[in-house]
Amino acid sequence: MRTLGVRIRSHNKEKALEYLHLSVEKSKRVGFAQGEIQGLYSIAVTHGMTGNYAESLEYLNRCLDLAVEHKDYKRINYVYNSMGIVYKNIGDYPTSQSYYLKRIKLIDSLQLDQDTSTPYFNLGVLYNLMGEKDKAVESYDTALNVYKGSKDGRESLENDILSNLARINFDDGNYESALKKWLKVSAYHGQQNSNIELSVDYSNIGNCYKELEEWKLAEEYLQKSLNLAKQLSIGQQISMVYYELADLMFRQRRFLEAVDYSNKSLENLENTGGHEQKKDAHEIAYKIYEAQGQLAKAIHHLNQSMEYKDSLLNETKIKEIQNLQIQHDVYLKDKEINENELQLELLNTSVSLNNKRMVYLSIILVLLLFSAGLLYFRYLNKKKSNRILHEKNNLISQQKEVIEKMNSQLEKRMLRAQMNPHFIFNSLSSIRYLVSSGDKEAALTYLNKFSKLLRQVLETSVNVSLVLHEEIELLKIYVELEALRFDNSFSHSFKIDENLDLYQLEVPMLLVQPYIENAILHGLLPKEGAKKLSVSFNDKKNHIESIIEDNGVGFNSSKKQQNKREKSRGMSITAKRIEALKKFSNEELVKIENLNNGKETGTRVTILIPKE
Repeated sequence: MRTLGVRIRSHNKEKALEYLHLSVEKSKRVGFAQGEIQGLYSIAVTHGMTGNYAESLEYLNRCLDLAVEHKDYKRINYVYNSMGIVYKNIGDYPTSQSYYLKRIKLIDSLQLDQDTSTPYFNLGVLYNLMGEKDKAVESYDTALNVYKGSKDGRESLENDILSNLARINFDDGNYESALKKWLKVSAYHGQQNSNIELSVDYSNIGNCYKELEEWKLAEEYLQKSLNLAKQLSIGQQISMVYYELADLMFRQRRFLEAVDYSNKSLENLENTGGHEQKKDAHEIAYKIYEAQGQLAKAIHHLNQSMEYKDSLLNETKIKEIQNLQIQHDVYLKDKEINENELQLELLNTSVSLNNKRMVYLSIILVLLLFSAGLLYFRYLNKKKSNRILHEKNNLISQQKEVIEKMNSQLEKRMLRAQMNPHFIFNSLSSIRYLVSSGDKEAALTYLNKFSKLLRQVLETSVNVSLVLHEEIELLKIYVELEALRFDNSFSHSFKIDENLDLYQLEVPMLLVQPYIENAILHGLLPKEGAKKLSVSFNDKKNHIESIIEDNGVGFNSSKKQQNKREKSRGMSITAKRIEALKKFSNEELVKIENLNNGKETGTRVTILIPKE
């Protein structure tokens, strides 16, 4: 039954699960523990293959309990590895790391005849995902040092690691080092006739040559990759290589060939490829047509690129929320399991106590002399039951606190994700006005800055906070957009304290932006004459001080303007975010004051952001 379930699970999950559950039930009836353990593990893997991670973890935990009970260390090892993979897939990297380390510790402590190179390799991949590249390299080195398998297996592992290290070099801009590694990997895949991997290798090599501006070699390797991809009918690889060739021709200003490859990439992506690839394909088409001066086509592809960016942003948000929901479901499953175990223990305790009472009564009728000893034994047993109940209640309380922390984190992410639609709609209206009025140069300038702002918001969307340098860059782009939008009717400046560590300190994303928006819309625009906006960031002992100052009409100029500020949805959200920061500081975090002793000649807003 189990073997049949494993064979068909790749194409018929429901039938496979039916067979696997029957296998577990039959193994349990005949007392075949190993069959039950293997069946539970196969069910867990089947759920994991189809993305049902909460169900997968439930069966992995059941398998682990049974394997521990029967001292099946080999299966315990497999379970730890699978748990590491599942938690990595749902984005819980610390828990994933803990299970990989548990697997290594189990093998080392019991001196099992098993290879630890796989968990060290998995740790390397995990550290790379976490952005800890030094740890990733260290784990890859360890994987090679502890490998105990065959010569062919070691060679395969070495090339897998070499390819991952090449990717790290490429992402860091060390193209020559990445090129050397990928050339070695491609030679190995060529010897093994691994044409799928070879197509990817050639594409990576071509990209290295492209960054090194060795155009002829770049084109040669990209064409090799394209030919293999076409032979193997790998649709996504074909689209990717077309895109890279279009970019290569664009960099050489061979615009006719660039347009041809760009069109082929877009045609191939109609039936394959995700939003990320389609966004990139339209973006390179936009750059090509803009360079040729074909502004209508450039704007068309820019709009298509922005649409796919919006879709990609939505997909990212949905996936992020789904992963948080899966983690929440996992904790609920654990809580449900523990509650069931607690109820079962209480029931068993109750039955045991009732049986003992009957025994006690019988013994009392026969030998009254044993009553004192039996009562004392009953007292000890009840004390033990109460202790177990207390421990279970503490465990439930701890899990409840974890779930509450997860809900709090989700709420923070949801608040941070609410970018002001009023600004976006006004920006799009300004772009439409510039295009319709024939001022195409101003429209493209505004579009480029607006696209850059949205791109930076998208690229940092998975983070609740940003380093101070990135936050200031976002604010500068925003102020430049508002200045363009209102015909440069106001001047602006940014002052940054030299003592601030811009690349280490982190701040909540776009926390200051609503106050700058208020200063422009409600302080400067109603004012006649010269208009000035100043934004500064200063270093304080425990805080980052941000000051937004304008020479506008002041915040008490009229009840109407005051009401507009009070009803601002952006300020409402910001107020909640400020409230969340108060637990890190005892000082007043926001101070708003009129300048020049209340004569309504300007406004200063001072915001204190806790460093810790």
